[in-house]
Amino acid sequence: MAANDWDWNPEKQKSIVVQQVDAIAIYTNVRGEIVIRQQGFGGEEDAIVAFPRAYAETIIAALTAEAGKS
Repeated sequence: MAANDWDWNPEKQKSIVVQQVDAIAIYTNVRGEIVIRQQGFGGEEDAIVAFPRAYAETIIAALTAEAGKS
């Protein structure tokens, strides 16, 4: 396939193994909460989830369980 014939449409390209993902940052805010922030797409506002540090292990366990589902 010539470089100029490339089509990023995943329905047409079986070789695409990772779809586009907006940037994700994890940090601690001034209140000591852990923040997960995803960059807004196309100029939209960022998506933000903030939670007390005490819930971090519970959230990690839930994410790990979800990631392990088939």
